[in-house]
Amino acid sequence: MRYLKGVSNRNTELQQIIREEIVRLGRITCERFTELALYHPRLGYYSQECLRVGRRGDFITNVSVGRLFGEILADQIVELWELLGRPTEFTIVEAGAESGELASDLLGRLTQVGPAIGWSYVIAEPNELKQEQQKARLHRKSDEQELVPTRSVRWVRTIEELEPITGIILGNELLDAIPTCVVEFLEDRWREVCVTLENDSFKFSLEPIKDPRLTARIAKIPLPLPQPYRTEVNLAATDWIRDAARNLRRGFILMIDYGYSRSDYYSPLRTEGTLALYRNQQQQENMFEGIGETDITAHVDFTAIAEAGLEAGCQLIGFTDQHHFMVGAGESRMRSFESSEGGKRRDQFLRAYKTLMHPEMMGLAFKYMLMGKNVPATEKLSGFRYASEAKKMLGL
Repeated sequence: MRYLKGVSNRNTELQQIIREEIVRLGRITCERFTELALYHPRLGYYSQECLRVGRRGDFITNVSVGRLFGEILADQIVELWELLGRPTEFTIVEAGAESGELASDLLGRLTQVGPAIGWSYVIAEPNELKQEQQKARLHRKSDEQELVPTRSVRWVRTIEELEPITGIILGNELLDAIPTCVVEFLEDRWREVCVTLENDSFKFSLEPIKDPRLTARIAKIPLPLPQPYRTEVNLAATDWIRDAARNLRRGFILMIDYGYSRSDYYSPLRTEGTLALYRNQQQQENMFEGIGETDITAHVDFTAIAEAGLEAGCQLIGFTDQHHFMVGAGESRMRSFESSEGGKRRDQFLRAYKTLMHPEMMGLAFKYMLMGKNVPATEKLSGFRYASEAKKMLGL
């Protein structure tokens, strides 16, 4: 396995930081280990200035396909704005904006379709280095396209810094990157998977569960299950949806991510959970190798997210996979491109559209969940036009 010299040095330093914490405090949870590996302010995977998304990065995502993903999302956001009665001020909050590419694509399209609307765009990003990277990306795109109104973009560290907004809070591949607890069912009892040291090397250990919130969530996992059975319970992800709901006066929360309903997530066939490690487009096996250089991710239990949102005063509007979302939300644009004369742009659109919606590519991997707060009842929005009934799909 090859690393750049500088990256390898940072990796060694981060390992030592984690070791020192374990020596000082005792074993740590997988949630805490992942938090340090991904979000240490200087050495974590998401804190470093490196290419993560795209064919030369560690993983491919919807934004990698091109501007079409953001443009279709923008059209759906316009539809949501219309549903609210076309308010004169409408705030879009993107949590976890990564490079700023999606913000650029969204704002470019929104400026085209609704130039008179008072769009306000907020990026919630705690890392100052990433804030600077996002600002540079948006300004560069603005110079190239003369479309992105960067004066309307501002940054906060967390959504809790905002006054309650009218608009939409967007989490695109955010929840799967939130550190999660890991638990194991063995000898007819659940224990938490922690990280400790043995001869100065990291190793897993099974420990009694101390957090009552974790105990309560585990009680919802359907039994019987084979043993041993290892899986994840993400308490911080449900905290996020509650915080989002608190900071929403009127509007929507749209989450796009890898995930399942609870019954699928905790399937008896999924005995090793969904936790996955990615580096250089390859799935890795050892969480203790390449610390700070490897993406650590887990799928989303969308039933738990929906329950937390409902408890926080939201309503569940829709839940579907990307295939059905793209067929509905992109339908009108698809027809307009198909009826137009041939050309490079039309061909690019068709290729990108098929990549986004194809069941064997990205179409079934991503799920879309839309929740609303203080919004009028509505027939299915275009993106959820072909979706099944959300509560039934999520077992609610």
